[in-house]
Amino acid sequence: MNRTEFMTELAALLQDIPVEERREAMQYYNDYFDDAGPENEQQVIDELESPKKVAANIKADMKENAKERGEFTENGYSDPQFEQKEMPAGQYEYQSNMEPPRTNNALKIVLIIAIIVVGAPIVFPIAIAAAATVFALLAAAFGVFLALVGVAISLVIVGVILVVTGITLLIPHLAVGLGLLGTGLILTVIGVIGTVAAVKLCVVVFPGMCRGIVWLCRRPFERKAVG
Repeated sequence: MNRTEFMTELAALLQDIPVEERREAMQYYNDYFDDAGPENEQQVIDELESPKKVAANIKADMKENAKERGEFTENGYSDPQFEQKEMPAGQYEYQSNMEPPRTNNALKIVLIIAIIVVGAPIVFPIAIAAAATVFALLAAAFGVFLALVGVAISLVIVGVILVVTGITLLIPHLAVGLGLLGTGLILTVIGVIGTVAAVKLCVVVFPGMCRGIVWLCRRPFERKAVG
């Protein structure tokens, strides 16, 4: 039997006592195992003999309220049979008053300044070049969208001019007027559709590109989730 099996069986045997008393009892024996250390686990189990005996002692103490056998305190379950025994050999003594290692803030500042001084001639030009590239890409994309809108509007204007010209030529030159009128209407419809499509494309794609570039710029500074 190992520690896990011992504590599991003990918890099952203590199901009929109040929750608070059961919790304190389990905490006491968990602490006892922790103080002994993993290397002395079997020795502790041999000393306790069995979960049934431990559970019986706890219930007997609760029933008889005999202080000489043990009692629950604010620090857990206190049992004299363990207080009088020396801890097994090889016990690891935990020092709660150990101070955390101190770090030298001045050294950190000096290191940061040194990294900035050494890396600035390399990092700054790269950052400027990357920013210029991003700006150029945005400008090029905006230029393409603007050109598409301009072409579509031009088609609308040409179509309107052809429609007006075709109407004026209907009486003297019916065939030419009809041809110009039909061509103008087709160009006008294509231009309107193209204008709407180009504007919608600009509204949807351009902000998406900006968000993507911002996401790429923030990516190196985001901490990776620990798997």
